[in-house]
Amino acid sequence: MNKKKTEYDEYDPETGYIKKDFLSKIPAWVAVIFLKYWAAAAVVFFLTIGGLDVGLDYSTMDSMTPAQIGSQSFKIVIILALGMALLFNYAIKQVVFMLHSRTSNVKILYMINMKGFLAFVIHFVYMLAISLIMYFLITWLGYKGMIVNFFGNTNYGIEPFSYGFWFLIVDGIFVLLKDIIVLIVYRIQYSVQMKKPIPVINQEPVKEA
Repeated sequence: MNKKKTEYDEYDPETGYIKKDFLSKIPAWVAVIFLKYWAAAAVVFFLTIGGLDVGLDYSTMDSMTPAQIGSQSFKIVIILALGMALLFNYAIKQVVFMLHSRTSNVKILYMINMKGFLAFVIHFVYMLAISLIMYFLITWLGYKGMIVNFFGNTNYGIEPFSYGFWFLIVDGIFVLLKDIIVLIVYRIQYSVQMKKPIPVINQEPVKEA
């Protein structure tokens, strides 16, 4: 029996069958979760540890005053929020939209399913809140010694591997709350719509010729 043709399969000229490659066998929801983890970890690594010089200096953290530490921390939160807003809005979201289909509703795994510049603004506000939560969470976990220290700076809340993992958890909580609220709103709208009386259309009887 021939295999059924699907939208993302590849045609095999020898057998006439439809052959899937390895990547197409990965569930879409797994790909979305991995991309979100990779994006969060990559932003933290390149913007706060290495790769890009964004003006962060950790060499004098021990001699900084509380005001200077607060200023440095605020700068880190803003940089992370901006970096993740750019990457998530203009890259990760586009992949999520491509993976979305009638049989794989991966949009429910993403927080902001909008387009245009307003989507970027909302992404930035959302990532600002996430970055603030993540900064204190990772800093506290590093202080308690609950994070593997690969780069020698976990006390500053910027270890990328742990950051990506906990980002998935914090983001997942917000996404779950959003989906629950959307479901409740839809059910309320459906209940109200079902209670409305069905209009009766009066038709005049057809006169016989």
